[in-house]
Amino acid sequence: YSQIKEDVKKRAVALDEAISQSAQFHDKIDQILESLERVVERLRQPPSISAEVEKIKEQVSENKNVAVDMEKLQPLYETLRQRGEEMIARSQGTDKDISAKAVQDKLDQMVFIWENIHTLVEEREAKLLDVMELAEKFWCDHMSLVVTIKDTQDFIRDLEDPGIDPSVVKQQQEAAEVIREEIDGLQEELDMVINLGSELIAACGEPDKPIVKKRFSFTSLTSF
Repeated sequence: YSQIKEDVKKRAVALDEAISQSAQFHDKIDQILESLERVVERLRQPPSISAEVEKIKEQVSENKNVAVDMEKLQPLYETLRQRGEEMIARSQGTDKDISAKAVQDKLDQMVFIWENIHTLVEEREAKLLDVMELAEKFWCDHMSLVVTIKDTQDFIRDLEDPGIDPSVVKQQQEAAEVIREEIDGLQEELDMVINLGSELIAACGEPDKPIVKKRFSFTSLTSF
C-alpha cells in the first residue's frame, strides 16, 4: 500500500510539473509569436525607399537592426523549439494527442514567421543596396554634368564677337566646331543621366520622385 501511495504521489508531482512546463511553454511561445508578428507586419509594409544616398544608408542601417533584434531572440527561439519537440516526444503523437497537436501547430507557426522575417530582411537589404548604387551613380553623374554644362556656358559667353580678319574668323569657326562637338558629347551624357534618373524614379518611393524629377529642370537651360 505504501508503495502504491508513493507511486501515486510521484505521478501527481510529475503531472503537476508537466502542466507547469506546458503552461510556461505556451506563455513563452505566445509572447514570441506576438513579437514576431509585429516585426513581420512592419517588414511587409516598409517605409518607401528614398532617392537620396544618405537616407538610403539610414534605411539600410534600420533594416540591419531588425537582423540584430532577431539574433537576440535566437536563444529563446531555439529553446522553445527544443522544449516543444521534447513535449511532443513524450506524448502519444500529434495525431492522437490534442495537446501535442497544439504544441506542433505553435512550433510550425513560429518557425514559419521566423523564416519569413529573415527572407523579408534579406530582400529589403538587396533592394536598398540596388537603389543606393543607382542613386550614387545618378547624383554623381548629375553633379558632374551640371558643372560641365556651366563651364561650357561660361566659355561660350567669354568668346569674342565675330572678327573681320579672315584668319581670325577662321580660328573662331574652328573654335565653334570644337564647341559643337563638346555639346554633342554633353547631349549623350545628358541622355545617360536622364535614363539613370528615370530608373531611380521608378525604384524610389512616391515622396522622393519629385526630388529626382526636379533635377531634370536644368535640361531646359542647356540651349546654347
